[in-house]
Amino acid sequence: MTRARYVTHSQTAARLAKLRTLITTLQVRQLRRDEICNLLQVGPSGVRKYLADLRGLVATVFDAGVAVCRLVGAAEKVQAFLAGLGAMAPGRPVTAAPSPERIAARDPRRHFHILADDEHYAIRVSRALPARDPMVAAFFGAGPAAVGARV
Repeated sequence: MTRARYVTHSQTAARLAKLRTLITTLQVRQLRRDEICNLLQVGPSGVRKYLADLRGLVATVFDAGVAVCRLVGAAEKVQAFLAGLGAMAPGRPVTAAPSPERIAARDPRRHFHILADDEHYAIRVSRALPARDPMVAAFFGAGPAAVGARV
């Protein structure tokens, strides 16, 4: 598959959108690193990378003993940076990877349960057929899963 050189990749477009979100939020108020994690839905290493991209515009300072990130660049410099982000090639639509629920819906034999949580975390759904643990099979036999299994 070839890619057009004049079109921004969808992950790059999503990264630029997150940079815009971060800058506009920092224009309103200062943020702690954990608040940036929640805002951008990334982990601590992702926050470090975003702050490294904004090295000349954002600085970490201590306010009442708490490390916070705030804009330190002039307003003209910030606006020029935002305009530079907008001047890049138009992005492809951001496509989300299929969710584990959507993957499991394709195969009715697979079931899993995820507890509701307010934190972002990655889930990897195994595509292997469900099988009995070998130690349990040694003690109790192959069980009903092996009886109806397809070969």
